[in-house]
Amino acid sequence: MDKQTQAIKTISYSDFKMWDVKRYSFVFHASFENAVCLREILTPFKQAISKEELLVKNWKIIKKINFHGELFLREYSDIASYKGKLNKVPDNSIIYSKINVRHGCVYYHEKSKEPFGVSSEYPTFVFDETKVDGYYLQRVLRSDEFKRLLNVKTSGISKARVKVDEFLDIQIPLPLLDKQQQIVEAFNAKINLAQEQEQKAKELGLEAHRYFFEVLGVEKNSLTSKRKGLSLICYSQLTKWALSHSLKQNVFNMQGSPFPKVPLKELLVFFKGGKTPSKQRKDFWGKGVNWTSPKDFNGLYIHDSKDQITEVAISETSIEVFPAGVFLSVFRSGILQHSFPTAITTISTTINQDLKAYSLKEELIIKEYYLYFAEIFKEYILLNASKKSVTVESVNTDEFFGLAIPLPPLNKQKEIVVHILKLKQQIESLGKQAKDNREKAVQELEKEIFSS
Repeated sequence: MDKQTQAIKTISYSDFKMWDVKRYSFVFHASFENAVCLREILTPFKQAISKEELLVKNWKIIKKINFHGELFLREYSDIASYKGKLNKVPDNSIIYSKINVRHGCVYYHEKSKEPFGVSSEYPTFVFDETKVDGYYLQRVLRSDEFKRLLNVKTSGISKARVKVDEFLDIQIPLPLLDKQQQIVEAFNAKINLAQEQEQKAKELGLEAHRYFFEVLGVEKNSLTSKRKGLSLICYSQLTKWALSHSLKQNVFNMQGSPFPKVPLKELLVFFKGGKTPSKQRKDFWGKGVNWTSPKDFNGLYIHDSKDQITEVAISETSIEVFPAGVFLSVFRSGILQHSFPTAITTISTTINQDLKAYSLKEELIIKEYYLYFAEIFKEYILLNASKKSVTVESVNTDEFFGLAIPLPPLNKQKEIVVHILKLKQQIESLGKQAKDNREKAVQELEKEIFSS
């Protein structure tokens, strides 16, 4: 039954190959000219290759194709321990992942590229380059319409796969070669522009870091596990009888800073944790008061929370509701391996036990100055205050309180904030432009290929 037309769908007996309703109930939303069946243009390529040959020729073995159609190879050292039969992937060929082809895992191995090895989970095909452009073919097979089509061609329960015969039965639009190349060139032009914008945004991000370090007079030294010679530590800097702590302090050298270094504890107005109401109490959860957790951090401001708790939960658990305008930081999470998420709330909210809520003396420090410091100096914070446990990383409260923050006068803080904000606005604008160009590249390519 066709859900859209609510009518019986008839299927030609010659097309009826498998007892699988989903294959015949799929509504294909695109139409196109110059249709060809993939088996008309793709020739299966299956040439066995041994691990010994791979080692001799310094060729690698596939690790995966990701959802963006990008190839990842294993290390050379993995070849000797690899188990299973391998096939060669020559240059100018197309391969797909049987399990994830419906997610876009199709890769074009360019002409003159070095061969590599794959298992039988990655069927390989060659084609006539005078009739088919490999980049065009990859884009067609990664289009949204074909992802939907491939999804109904899977077989199996635990790990659904798209078999080779099913794959080769697909029809695709195949204009003349020069038209294929024009379509690809137009797509690549927008993608290249997006990449340039993303690179510029990255450079501006590095500029913001350099500026903050330079204006505060802070130098960063490399932290290496192998040290030669003596490391001299000023007695005034010796805050703990622990060599590891002293060496960590030396990574960020603040001796050249013209501003006083103030421990965070001297700037705090309050510092409190949160809790999680019982999940067994359904009357504790629902529309009511925001309940913020690490998953709600997506930038430097928190405007809403994915979860909410009721007034009943607040009254029975005594969980505190914090007003808008306070800092929230993640103090326990695996994300602390590389980040120290900190944000200012624009809403009143409760928090879970992995977060800390706090405010700082605004007569001494501007909110945005601390916010940018926590973001740009996250490595400094984590290096000096984080601790590892068997289960998850966390930030040690006492060491966090003792962190020294270079504190310029308020007018200088404001100058810093204005400069960083300007860079961030440029970064955000470039990011949006890049995102738009990537989306337009795909939309225009598929519009050019298919007609609705």
